Amino acid sequence: MNAGTRVIFNTAVLYVRLLIGMGLGLFTTRLVLSALGEEDFGIYALVGGVVGMLGILNSSMARASMRFMAHSLGSGKEEIVRKTFNTTLFLHFIIGIIVSLIMETGGLLMFEYLLNIPGERIMDAKIVFHFMVVTTFVTIISVPYDAVMNSHENILALSLVDVLGYLLKLGIAIYLTYSSSNLLVLYGGLMLLTQVILRVIKQVYSRLKYHECKVNFRTYIDKDLSKEILSFSGWNLFGSLASMSVTQVRGILLNMFFGVSVNAADGISKTASAQVNTVASSMTRALNPQLVKSEGSGNRKKMLHFTEMATKFSIYLYALFAIPVIIETPYLLDLWLKEVPEFAVIFCQLILIGLFLEKFTFEITSAIRAVGKIRNFQLAESIIAVSSIPISYVVFKLGYPPYSIFLVNIFIASLAIFIRLYYGKTVAGMNIHDFFKNGILPVLIPLILAFITALAPKLFLPQSFIRLFLSTIVSFLVMTASFWFFGLKADEANKLKKIIYSAAHKFGIIDKKQ
Repeated sequence: MNAGTRVIFNTAVLYVRLLIGMGLGLFTTRLVLSALGEEDFGIYALVGGVVGMLGILNSSMARASMRFMAHSLGSGKEEIVRKTFNTTLFLHFIIGIIVSLIMETGGLLMFEYLLNIPGERIMDAKIVFHFMVVTTFVTIISVPYDAVMNSHENILALSLVDVLGYLLKLGIAIYLTYSSSNLLVLYGGLMLLTQVILRVIKQVYSRLKYHECKVNFRTYIDKDLSKEILSFSGWNLFGSLASMSVTQVRGILLNMFFGVSVNAADGISKTASAQVNTVASSMTRALNPQLVKSEGSGNRKKMLHFTEMATKFSIYLYALFAIPVIIETPYLLDLWLKEVPEFAVIFCQLILIGLFLEKFTFEITSAIRAVGKIRNFQLAESIIAVSSIPISYVVFKLGYPPYSIFLVNIFIASLAIFIRLYYGKTVAGMNIHDFFKNGILPVLIPLILAFITALAPKLFLPQSFIRLFLSTIVSFLVMTASFWFFGLKADEANKLKKIIYSAAHKFGIIDKKQ
């Protein structure tokens, strides 16, 4: 399978997984909210909020590991590939221990001085938190196996394991609806068990499938490579922890000023926005291994081309789902949940708008990581991100409403754009003019047209499924048609036609003679 066909195949697999995940995930959340109740769900979103942050931590660390694995695969030298895997795995054990100790220490302080949880629920909340610490450790030490599968572009196997995870979580939700004994603790324990099962499956599969996954620390740990990986992973982890801290402290601040009911709204908005954001990341996840391998083989020009392409498609794919969701958030949450927590609608809309800003420059971070010089970039971006914490605290002290914290985040996301552009130019040699011309400008006209046309049904029709359907279909058609004409160059359109035709023939969708 050539590179183009592989990207199309992997993207198709990711979208099938996405549709299954969205359907099962949203239904699962509804069942869990109904079973736990708003208060316990709010406590879980607050104390066990690290579960959501694990996605950020895991994907960030997987990118770091995948960068070195893809780099080593690009070199074509088996000895380097084995050294990279073993060295990465060993370092993740060390990182996992350190992070777990930090979390346990921070958790003691958090429960003592920061959290506003009803007294009779404190013990249960602490038990859930300890479950999350163990889950974090399991996740961290398993990252190198995820990186191997991603670097080999084995998206099908990863997606099958993910679907199994969705089914297990649905099973947990159904079980909760028929159980009555300490549901909060039960839910936390079963979620931990699910993560352990999924990680064991990935590890066993990788060891059987890929020869470089043979663990031999004595033979294959390379000290020089350790320093390089540790420096990269350390700074990458620093950036991830900064991002995680902002997410967690946001929940703590909302809890301090407004109580656990607002944490329930925060949890709902994070779940909904994460489902929409997954759409945009599917194509870029399929492209990323090619991007890193290009840099590993010394082809910087090709790597930057993939960065521009990933940016353009990321904005397009995100807009397809985000535009109708932003416009119809009240109706969608009413359909999804039996009772919509106060502020959930505005929280969700503002998070999605903030993610829109992220999409315009986020793929530049992939180019910077592919090059490997990330220290100064991570410092600058992390300082900008963490600055939202004191700003939000001051905003709440001045008496502003809960959703103000998301307005602060949108402001911070705007500043981060300039940070990424600067370091994209200085570290990766990116031409800012070319990046705007090839990565952003082609999708602006489709974006504006799609938003206007999606908004039109709201002006003439009452809230209903028909209005939601019309907004979604109209914005999809306008966005796709205008993206094809304005967003793609002639050679890109022709190449895409050939890849789609080749993939469709390969999978038996069309006959070869057509």
